[in-house]
Amino acid sequence: MVDPLPSRDVDRAPFSAAWFSELSRSLAVMGRVIHAIMIREARTRYGSSKIGYTWAIIDPLVTTAIFVAIFSLLGRSSPIPGPIVVFFVSGIIPLFFWRGAVGQAASAVSASLGLLTYPQVMPADVVIGRLLLEAATTVIVFVLFLIGLNILLGISPTWFFGDPPRLLLATLGLLYFTLGCCFLSSSLARILPVWQNIWSYMSRPIWILSGIFFTLEQLPSGFRQYMAYNPVAHMVEWLRSAMIPTFDSSVYSILFPMTFATIALIIGLIIDRMLLLTGDEEIVS
Repeated sequence: MVDPLPSRDVDRAPFSAAWFSELSRSLAVMGRVIHAIMIREARTRYGSSKIGYTWAIIDPLVTTAIFVAIFSLLGRSSPIPGPIVVFFVSGIIPLFFWRGAVGQAASAVSASLGLLTYPQVMPADVVIGRLLLEAATTVIVFVLFLIGLNILLGISPTWFFGDPPRLLLATLGLLYFTLGCCFLSSSLARILPVWQNIWSYMSRPIWILSGIFFTLEQLPSGFRQYMAYNPVAHMVEWLRSAMIPTFDSSVYSILFPMTFATIALIIGLIIDRMLLLTGDEEIVS
């Protein structure tokens, strides 16, 4: 009786020892590629500027100062029990990360055409590399904010670690949500060159309407039902509830932003695969 599968195919069948070995080698190569991309992006983005990482700190710092000043001039207090600076930082830092990463993903492929000539480098590697660099930069900025707030204003870092296990889960959720948005943004930019301009204008109102100066819980029920369609607002509410010990919202959804991220990731990966298979990719010049 003839074996229906050649021995080579049997050895490389899914979940066989050879399959796991090949998978581990592929992941190792991918890891080295992404690491190299992160180093290249860091040098390109920050190394060529005299102020380097300083601008990554100045931007959210100025935004926070402006909102605190506006609230103070209007005589408004923090929407949550606690320092108003804590409220703004807990919303501004995640939103800066999400918006920055999605914007960087939109130009990831067009800015890395030289790298993509190497067979080991795929468009997905560039997107993940930019996302991880943005995440690392955000962590550094957040730590510096904690130190600065403690030294200058006497605000304890414990204001941002109310429920550590829940905060870890929410942070991983934000990373996954941003990953899905990044892949969708990158793929749209590759088939729709004007997407970068669209995102530049679209991200601003989304950023303002995502809970940077309010919470979903405090909104009137009539307005809240419309805001519930914004997955970014749910992510900010989730993170704030995990961060701030005196705040625990009951109106946000975890399932909604995670479902949105999964759909965005699948659409982005499908477009990416179709472009690679057909060779009909239109790169933004």
